[in-house]
Amino acid sequence: MTAVPQALIPYDESLRFATDCFVALGVSRIDSERSALGLVEADLCGVDTHGIQRLPVYIGRLKKGLINKAPDIRFDMKTPICGLTDGDNGLGFVVAQSAMAKALEISDEFGVAVFGVMNSTHFGMARLYIEQAVKHGSAAIVMTNASPSLPPWGAKKPVLGTSPLAIGFPGSCEKDHFLLDMAPSVAARGKIRKAMRSGQSIPEGWALDGDGKNTTDPARALEGVVLPIGGPKGSGIAMSLDLLCGVLTGAGFGGSVGDQFSVFDRPQNVGHFIIALKPDVFLSREMIEVRMKEWVSTIRSADLADGFDQVFLPGQIETENREQRKITGIPYIRSDIESLNEFAGPLKVRPLEFV
Repeated sequence: MTAVPQALIPYDESLRFATDCFVALGVSRIDSERSALGLVEADLCGVDTHGIQRLPVYIGRLKKGLINKAPDIRFDMKTPICGLTDGDNGLGFVVAQSAMAKALEISDEFGVAVFGVMNSTHFGMARLYIEQAVKHGSAAIVMTNASPSLPPWGAKKPVLGTSPLAIGFPGSCEKDHFLLDMAPSVAARGKIRKAMRSGQSIPEGWALDGDGKNTTDPARALEGVVLPIGGPKGSGIAMSLDLLCGVLTGAGFGGSVGDQFSVFDRPQNVGHFIIALKPDVFLSREMIEVRMKEWVSTIRSADLADGFDQVFLPGQIETENREQRKITGIPYIRSDIESLNEFAGPLKVRPLEFV
């Protein structure tokens, strides 16, 4: 496999660049910072398929008016604990953070809050929102649907999205937080796009081409569909997420969510589904903390299988990546940084500087 030239960019520099790009399009400073942080956090965690290399997509849709740079986000409380959020087609980072903040406020009072979200856009890495809850001291479940890229099991037409399911539960310290962020697909389409940009093939079993045949060619994979994890099980999870995020909320569903990379005649109408829960709603906080410490210890001390030297909690590797990359800088494909700097020129944004 050919080595891909890389560049290291300091965390603060990456965040400055992304923020300036959003500000250049007229997005408020606070919403620009929230959106930029969402992208850079993904790069810090090693989820670079959702990092700043996606900036041109968001900026392009803002330019075309397909994302509202100053949304009027509205909350319609259907019951004291259930609400429907209208994102007014704003940046998904802003819409989802706002909905989670409202859910946390209500769950602090009532123990639990459930929010559906409609008229949103791609919201980046789902971990962002469960971590928002965990830092607040709460547990959370976050879902979103996405543009069609995954078929119902047995089909070759993309109808469902690689829609993530994220579950967060606070531990006694940052490294002990449970932060599950998973998609029902074997691999994200972003990984396939990255392989294509890098001139690399993809593993067998990731995707089918446009004719419904297995392929290791990322270009042919992007013409076809990604495959679900566990066959019909992953397909069933994707269907469940589309029901909760789309059918239930008034957002797009069943293949009607717009693809941010290729659909430019209408907004995306992405749907999210958010549940926030106070961990001590059933037992005392002290008892929950004791039980959580015991659970983490039990998981980590399990006898290791051949080929493994450690048991990780979900999200732990990403947390460790973030700690390391804040010190060393974030590794990017050098050609991606060159493309971003070229893209930022007309915006009058200062280029990214390598370490």
